Amino acid sequence: MSAPLTSTEVQEQWRKAAEPKVYYQDDLVTLYHGDSREGLAAMEDNSVAAVITDPPYSENTHTMAKSNKGKGHGVKAIEFKSFTDEDLFRTLIECGRVSQRWVIANLDYKHAFKIDSEPLEGLRVMRIGVWVKTNPMPQISADRPGQGWEAIAYLHKEKGRSKWNGGGKHGNYVTPIAAPEGHPTAKPLSIMRDWVNLFSDSGDTVLDPFAGAGTTLLAAADNGRKAIGIELNEAYCELIAKRLSQGALDLFGGAA
Repeated sequence: MSAPLTSTEVQEQWRKAAEPKVYYQDDLVTLYHGDSREGLAAMEDNSVAAVITDPPYSENTHTMAKSNKGKGHGVKAIEFKSFTDEDLFRTLIECGRVSQRWVIANLDYKHAFKIDSEPLEGLRVMRIGVWVKTNPMPQISADRPGQGWEAIAYLHKEKGRSKWNGGGKHGNYVTPIAAPEGHPTAKPLSIMRDWVNLFSDSGDTVLDPFAGAGTTLLAAADNGRKAIGIELNEAYCELIAKRLSQGALDLFGGAA
């Protein structure tokens, strides 16, 4: 199996394919402003050691995700585009193609259950875990219990023996939601740091094709990994660049 590509090598692949824009770069992290699907398509097989990401959820989940600001039934909290089943499954297959080993992703629970029963091409479902929120958003309509948890898909390349750094440890988390501070889908920095340590090794390159607020990239750099991020929304690219330039200060509380 070939060694993971460096950020420079990936950048050269992209330049030949689609003239991507490098929005931010330092010794460990390269952030591209562009469409993840174009970026993934331009990358060669086994380009990175692992993919750790938080892709868009279904339209139903995006529609139902509301803040409790204002009156009535709340205000829609997520403005970026949702994913259809086809969008998500095609993207995860591409993530599996470019990864040497693991693809770790937060998923809509309906998507997680579907890929558990109908595995994706080139990937094995090793486990479906959960993130239980200790401070979930209440059910604005008050006509049913709130959701309060999200699914985690632990996927591995179909070929090759799976290996991680967690021994017999479980893959479930019970933590509060991180303060979003400019990004609506918060993921705790503590979880992303744990995934980086469990599913990659020092010096590896980790890819996040839905960089969001950059938490995966920050977690990777904090733990001696190289990281490549892709983000379509330029406002979020600016947010990521600010977080990365401030490093360990982590003023944005762990939004992914």
